[in-house]
Amino acid sequence: MRVKYVDLAAQWLDIKDRALPEIDKVLSSGMYLEHEVVSSLETRLAALLGVRNVVCLNSGTDALLMGLKVLELKSSDEVITVPNSFIASVAAIEHVGAKTVFVDVGEDHLIDVSKIEKAITSKTKAIMPVHLEGKVANLVKIRELAKVYGLKVIEDSAQALGSHFGGTWPGQISDIACFSLHPLKNLNAAGDGGFIATNDDDLANRISRLRSHGQAQRNHSLEFGFVSRLDSIQAAILHIKLDDLSKVISKRRYLAKIYDDALRNTNIKIPLSRPEVFHSYHLYVIEVKNRDTVQQYLDESGIETKVHYPTLISDQDAFRMRYPKSQLKITNAEAQVSRILSLPIHQHLDLEQLDYVIGRLGEFA
Repeated sequence: MRVKYVDLAAQWLDIKDRALPEIDKVLSSGMYLEHEVVSSLETRLAALLGVRNVVCLNSGTDALLMGLKVLELKSSDEVITVPNSFIASVAAIEHVGAKTVFVDVGEDHLIDVSKIEKAITSKTKAIMPVHLEGKVANLVKIRELAKVYGLKVIEDSAQALGSHFGGTWPGQISDIACFSLHPLKNLNAAGDGGFIATNDDDLANRISRLRSHGQAQRNHSLEFGFVSRLDSIQAAILHIKLDDLSKVISKRRYLAKIYDDALRNTNIKIPLSRPEVFHSYHLYVIEVKNRDTVQQYLDESGIETKVHYPTLISDQDAFRMRYPKSQLKITNAEAQVSRILSLPIHQHLDLEQLDYVIGRLGEFA
């Protein structure tokens, strides 16, 4: 049996009949950029998240980059984050000229809130929690810490659309939350895409200008900006997929429960999350000894898996060249990186395939 990690072709067939007329409307209008379909998507996403503003952008990385830029960070400023994310999280910090300070993660793979305060110095200006796998970090405690020390909070929510912490959604109590609409996300474009969410009108307005060369209006730039507009065809596709998002997340949560029940009493560590977390299961990440051997065994059985991510950012050449003498206390992240494995979990995974995955894992375990 062949079990795909994700099936983008099947996703297209799900929406094809609904999407083609909407794509035709965009193409027929000639408004390939800045069509009203983009602003209406922003309105819908803001309503979903319970925030005043959403600004759509070309990628989740651009969301992080511009989110950090409008926080006015300087070269001496420090941003606290985690080392076990995709490199884009730290790349954005470095691109705006700030410095990265790593805090270790907990057993749930999210930032260990109890260790943040010790990492705060006079140079700290922001905290960037990364909501990995579809789990949201403890936003309430992070916000409390930020208020005590006068810090900004910018959330890397690339993997967490549809997730929340005790009813608090990304963007509601932070300064900015940054999302990705990459093809592998729960809400995904047919290419790159992203957006920021914020209740700060001034920040949203500035990011809206920055995404188009800093222009307040055509040929009038208030500052040097970027080209980071979400194109109209992607917005039309995302409108259709947004209609299905709750169903997609429900299916993922259903499959995750089956995984949990089957693997709980084995030597495989199932995903952990706090009871306050509504997990949208962008990823289903287990921990297992001899991970590479397990992954090879599954691959030989026709089961696709991934590792998110096989190298900590702190071990990337880009980081080591910038911080050659860094001494890090990230023991949990270092231990987890050799054990984590992402299993197939998506809306087109049927129960026969799921049983097959579980069976092969059980044989190995």
